[in-house]
Amino acid sequence: MQLPPELKAQLSEQKKQCVFCKLIAKEIPGKILFEDKATLALLDIYPALKGHTIFLPKEHYPILPYMSEEEFTHFFSLLPSITKAVKDSMVATAFNLFIASGGAAGQQAPHFMVHCLPREQGDGFFNFLFAKKGKPLAEEQHKILLQNVPLALRRSLKGSNPSQDQPSFLQKIYASSTMLYEDEKIVCVLPHAGVVPGHIQIYSKIEEKYIEKLSPDDSVYLFLAASTVASLLFEALKVQGTNLLLKSGLTDDNPDGKLCVHILPRKQDDSLQGLLWQPVQPKYNLDGVMEKIKDKMWKVKYKDEKKEEKKEKPVATMPAVI
Repeated sequence: MQLPPELKAQLSEQKKQCVFCKLIAKEIPGKILFEDKATLALLDIYPALKGHTIFLPKEHYPILPYMSEEEFTHFFSLLPSITKAVKDSMVATAFNLFIASGGAAGQQAPHFMVHCLPREQGDGFFNFLFAKKGKPLAEEQHKILLQNVPLALRRSLKGSNPSQDQPSFLQKIYASSTMLYEDEKIVCVLPHAGVVPGHIQIYSKIEEKYIEKLSPDDSVYLFLAASTVASLLFEALKVQGTNLLLKSGLTDDNPDGKLCVHILPRKQDDSLQGLLWQPVQPKYNLDGVMEKIKDKMWKVKYKDEKKEEKKEKPVATMPAVI
C-alpha cells in the first residue's frame, strides 16, 4: 500500500512511543529468537502458552494493509519456517497464528504482529473454541459478500488459476458452506454455522493440516487471500476490527486438524470477547525456553537471502585436462 505523506508523518510520531519499536532498536531488552533485515521474533514474556512467540515487521505499521507488497512477501514467506522452529522446539503437535486488527479485535499495541502459539490436544487452552453459532448475516450483506469476495480475490491474487478440483479432505467443508471463491490453491467459504456474522474461512487445497508444510510462496498466497477478505469485511460490514486466526493440526478446538484461516469481523462487546488471554507471569524459566527455540531458528531464512548466499559461495572447478 502506498502511504500518503500525512499518514507517514503520523506513523513516524507514533513510532517514537512504540514499545515494540524500542525492542527492535534494542533500546529496551527483549528475548530475541530470530532477526533479519526486515523482521524480528521475540519470546512473549507474558505467554498464553509455553513457547508463545511474537513475530513482527521491523518497520512500524499499526495494521497489516499498510505493509508494502515486498514487505508482505518477505514477512509471510517466513511463517512456515518460524512455525516449524517453535513447534519442534516445544515438541508441539499443532499450531495457531493469531492477528488482531483494531481495538474491538483485541489489538493492544499500535504495531502489527502475529502471535505464534504452539498447541496440542488437552493443553487446556480454550480461547479459540467456537462453542456457539452466531447470528446469520442479513440478506443484503450476504449478497454483498457473494458478489464482492470473488472480485476482490481475483484482483488481489494475480495469476491465480480457476479450478473446480475438490480435495477429498475438504468434502465436508464444501457440503457445510457457501462457496465464495476457489482456485488451484485455496477455497474461500462462508460457513453455514459461522460464529459471528460474516465469519469466513479459507482452506488450503495444497496442504490438509500443517502450516509448516506450505512453501514460502503458498504461505504468502494464503495470507494475501485472508488479508484481502479481512479488508473487504471491514468495509462491507462496517465492523470495528478483524481477527485472523489460523488453526493447524489436531487440538480440542480444531478436532478435524484442518489447516484453516478464520476471518472474524469484530464489534465492541460482541460474542468473541473470550478470544483474548490474560497476561500472566510464567512459573517456568523463560530463558530456557528461549534457548530451545533459538536452537531451531538457525534454519529460518528469507528465500532471496538464500539465493544470495548460494551466489557468494565459491564454486569448485575441475582441473583442466591436458
